[in-house]
Amino acid sequence: MPPAELDSSATLPDWLSFFLQFKSYAAFLLASALATAALTPAYLVIARRLGWVDRPCGRKQHGQATATMGGIVIFLVVFCGAAVSLSLDNLVGQRMRAEAVYVYGLLGCAGCMLLLGVVDDRHGVRPKVKLLVQSIVAMAAVLLGFRVEAVTLPGFESLVLPGVVGGLLSLIWILGITNAINLTDGLDGLAAGICLLASAVNAVVAIWLGNHYMTVMMVLLAGALIGFLRWNFHPARVFLGDTGSLALGMFLALASLKSAQKAHTVLLILVPLFALGYPIFDTLLAVARRMVRGQPLFASDRDHIHHRLLDRGSSPSGAAVRIYAASILVSLLCAVAATANHLALGLALLGVLAMALFSARVLGYLEWGGWQRRWTGRSETKALHAAAQLARIKIEQSHTTEAAARALGVMATEIGCREIVIEISGRAERWSDGMVTSPTAGDGGRFEFAPDQNFRIQYALEAGASLDAERRQLIEELSRLVDDQLRGTGPEAPPGGE
Repeated sequence: MPPAELDSSATLPDWLSFFLQFKSYAAFLLASALATAALTPAYLVIARRLGWVDRPCGRKQHGQATATMGGIVIFLVVFCGAAVSLSLDNLVGQRMRAEAVYVYGLLGCAGCMLLLGVVDDRHGVRPKVKLLVQSIVAMAAVLLGFRVEAVTLPGFESLVLPGVVGGLLSLIWILGITNAINLTDGLDGLAAGICLLASAVNAVVAIWLGNHYMTVMMVLLAGALIGFLRWNFHPARVFLGDTGSLALGMFLALASLKSAQKAHTVLLILVPLFALGYPIFDTLLAVARRMVRGQPLFASDRDHIHHRLLDRGSSPSGAAVRIYAASILVSLLCAVAATANHLALGLALLGVLAMALFSARVLGYLEWGGWQRRWTGRSETKALHAAAQLARIKIEQSHTTEAAARALGVMATEIGCREIVIEISGRAERWSDGMVTSPTAGDGGRFEFAPDQNFRIQYALEAGASLDAERRQLIEELSRLVDDQLRGTGPEAPPGGE
């Protein structure tokens, strides 16, 4: 039974005292949920007026421009809730102030990721730069005390880890979870729902261990996510954006390290880990997939688990609910083993592994023929992504339509394209064999990118050439980059656009 906690009364019935001891946590949960649910509609109006919207293109299959960077609302509520809890005169405030270093450290690291996400959502940040910033923040968190200090295995005593080893494992965990949550944010309500489960699980573990300040932080986050899901579940009216997913990943990575830090059983260390089982599993599959195919590890694709569920007929809401259910089942399975012996825990872990392998097989990840085809095409895929990266660099340096057409021409050989026409408000430029002239008609297949009536890019393909999903996605991404650059919103664009 959890330790007696806040504001309990010996004069009340036992059953009522048990529930009342958590009333402060319940108040924080309800207040943060109501605050986020109320603030999000106001944020939608502000985001649309400021142009903080995500337009559909490439892998983004939403039907219209949708407000993004919703993580601002979530963490505004969490930060305000933390400030209130620190100022309270009751036991909650005392516990929070006693651990103020960790509270400020947690909020500070999440705040850094929030700022990084805002810059990324508005202007774009190169993957290597994002990883560098994440690494700096993660190292600061480790130095503040968010780290693995010991490992407890079934049947053995706790093994205290050397400082360097514990720090390195902690660093890998923080970076891994931060990016795993970011990769998970590809379906309405998915990342927010998974983070809600993880925050709830971390709160339960923290309560069990008497880690009250971490319980407050997790309850605040869980409540904020409940209120946000009202607007983020399919059909979403607001997205987390990298602003939200990076901050959530950092927040949960640090919290999972700290909430179970006092654990004396392997279970209480594994429960927070298994609550994040889906993003971890999906990320490992993505890394393996991209290594086999020869793709850059930071390349995007439409081959995540939620994408495969959609391709097999699930609706966006149905796919999200299925993943929720699987994550809850895995967490409960691991939690039930807490009351059993080490054999039950081992069987639970084997059961989770079997479920993961079965899911991978059903979703087609273990089809050898597909992996063999991907392996044999590694050189071609590497060349494709190298050309795409060079095109990105040239597009970001382009200030005219002519320069943008030449930049897109870098991809021509890899996509089987013989002519590219960029048309803006009736004016057109054509790339053909390295020359930019007036547009001409062409034979063969065509692919067109036209986000609105004033902007259009046409790609004329060589005879017999066709675009697979990967090439189509890259073309749409580069076309969107050209659109942003020539309209004056790209990272290198001049103040007036072209």
